[in-house]
Order: sequence, then C-alpha cells, then structure tokens
Amino acid sequence: MKSARDLVLLTAVFPFGNKSETFLETEIEILANRFKRIFVLPSLREDGGRPLPPNAVLIRMEWLDCPSKWAKRRALFSAAAGRAALASLRRPKNWRPYRSALRMYADLLACNVLKCRALADFIRRERLEGAIFYDYWFENSTLALALLRRSGVIGAAVCRAHGFDVYDERWGGLPVPFREFKADGLDAVFAVSEFGARYLRNRIPASRGKIRVSRLGVRGQSVKDTEPETTPVVVSCGSLLPTKRVQRIPEVLERLRRPLRWVHLGDGPERAAVQAAAARLPMRVEWELTGHVDNRCVLRFYRQNHVAALLSLSVSEGLPVSMMEAQSFGIPVVAIGVHGVPEIVNETTGVLLGSDAGPDEAAAGLATVLEPGRFDRNRIREFFSEHYEANVNYNSFADSLISLGEGQAAPA
Repeated sequence: MKSARDLVLLTAVFPFGNKSETFLETEIEILANRFKRIFVLPSLREDGGRPLPPNAVLIRMEWLDCPSKWAKRRALFSAAAGRAALASLRRPKNWRPYRSALRMYADLLACNVLKCRALADFIRRERLEGAIFYDYWFENSTLALALLRRSGVIGAAVCRAHGFDVYDERWGGLPVPFREFKADGLDAVFAVSEFGARYLRNRIPASRGKIRVSRLGVRGQSVKDTEPETTPVVVSCGSLLPTKRVQRIPEVLERLRRPLRWVHLGDGPERAAVQAAAARLPMRVEWELTGHVDNRCVLRFYRQNHVAALLSLSVSEGLPVSMMEAQSFGIPVVAIGVHGVPEIVNETTGVLLGSDAGPDEAAAGLATVLEPGRFDRNRIREFFSEHYEANVNYNSFADSLISLGEGQAAPA
C-alpha cells in the first residue's frame, strides 16, 4: 500500500557526505515507493553527497548555518524551552546531571527551539501539516518535533533510536537530553534492537507503550561461495573510534600463532593508533587498513573474497549494520556481546564474547570460527533473511508509519 501522504525525514547529515548514515541509502529507496513525496532535512552539512529517489528532495534549512549566541540565548527564554526543561527536571534524578552539564543541555535546547520555529515556517509554506514526520535519531531534531507535535502544528511524529541516542554511557553517564519530553511528545519511538527497547522502557516507563522495535536491514546478496583462501581472511569494518577498539585486534591476531590476512574496512581518528599496533604484528599476519570505503566497496570486497570471519571488539553498539552485511554473505561473526549484538550473533551465526572479553577470549573465539566446516554459511544466510532483509524490514516500518499517519487527523 502506498500512502497519499508526504514524509518529512530529518537526518544528521544524509544525503550530504558519503560516510554517515549509509544505511539510509537503502531505506529511503524503499520509503520512496511508499510515500507521495519525501522531504529530507539534514542537521549538518558536509562535502559531497548521495543521490536521492526522484520523489525525494533535499531541503537546506537555515539551521545548517550555526545560529548566533544571541538567537540561542533568546530561545532559552521562550515558553517552549520552559516546557521542555520543566518536563525533564520533574524527575529529581535529572537535577544533578543537568546542572553539571548545564551548558550542553542548554545549547541543545536552544538549537531545538530555533529548529522548531524554522520547521513551523517550512510546514506552513509547503502545506505539510498532514505529513508524517520521521527523525532518524532519538537525538537530532527530535525535541523540535516533540514541541511541534504537542502544539498541534503536526499530526504524526516518530523517530528511530539506535545507540548513542539511547544509552547514557555514550554521554559519559549523563541522561540522554530531554528524553522524557521527547518520548512523551512523539507518537512512537522505534528502537533498532530489543535490548534498546527494553533500556528505553526502563528509563522512561511513562512512555513505554510508545516504544517499539523496528530493525534495520540490508539487501540480501546473490552469493556464489568462493573457495577458502589458503591464508584465512579476517575482516573488521567500521569507523576507527575509541569505542570500536580496533587497535586491540592485532593483540588477538598475534595470539592465534598462524598465518592470517587482516583487512580493516573504514577510517577515523584512531587510525594512527591502529596502524602503530598493526605494525607490531609478526610477519605471518598480513594486514591492510583500507581507509574510508563506501558501502558498495564493502559489498564488493565480500563478493570477491572468501572472508573467513568478521571480528568486532566494539564495546558500544546499537544493532550493527556491518554484521548484517557480513551475514548476508554467510560470513560468521565474532563480537563482544553488548547492547543489541546478542540479537544478531548466536550459535548459528558466530561466537559471542563476554562483555569484558580480553585478547585471549577473543582469540579463542576467532580460532573456533576458523575451524573448517565449523559454521554453515547457508544457515547464516537463512538467519539473515529471516531477520535483517531490507525489503522486509523497511516495508514493515513503512506500514507502521502509514498506520500511525492514518490514525492521526491532520491539523486544521
């Protein structure tokens, strides 16, 4: 079923750049077949860009240029800012953290009040009161949407919730900003994992009925298995960030005491540390840091190489798309069992490591995966098809959005 409504999609960067929110490239293609038009409103601008479907249009909102400190200061004295602040400070548990990080919370609040005003003007100008509003994150423009929804300017507003926008530890233990107010003002919050949904229900019990699960997905692959390499190929994939702990992978590979080829697909600020750690590997381990590669290159690498395992030592994840992509090729995964990872790594698909796993445990898990015939690649692909196939998951998500939109009368 195709909706006669428009969809307003709020992103962090997409379609600008070529590194962020790459999973949206597939999702928006499917959503474009289900909605009349899609308006894409990123929060930040980057060099480069990605193509959009014919019925999707990039809107360059005024917030792409940083507002002045005077505009933000005035926004903090608005009634809208007061409502959001009071809703959060009604919980005594928030008093101390909000006071300790007052500048951060105040800046986010001011920016969202200004976004709310700019969005209201855009909605009136384009006559989008009856559209469905969808923020790709639970911390992006979500507070602005909650303000608009509460004031009756828009009729249906939802968001996804991934990782940094869900877990307090990603904010140094501080509460995710204005979580209660945002959840209360939206029609639904779609967590990408069961773990994330449970976490949110525990943190915001008053809105637990609005929290649903809607997994991400990647397209299934038509795969013809290649012969295993004489030297097993181990891949890691993702941004080189401290929480990904890629710099620890050489310690794991060294403990296996066998020839290996390690390829990391991705780049980031920890590149120098990773390179220094890799340089200490013994000669029996070949290694390559590819730098940034787009999603098509990742899939091409899996298609052209018999990858023996995907290894992840990350200690903070939502539900990793990198693991979905590997599983679509039948590649077993070795990963730390944090957040949503146990929903994708199990006895059929790989080895789940303890949350405090060190190099020895990781090496033992990788050795298990490298045993010939230990994992059935066809069964891994079957698991992927049942849980993470893009056409299934994103069409199901579109059904949910359309149903929510039909249940909300468009504002007068």
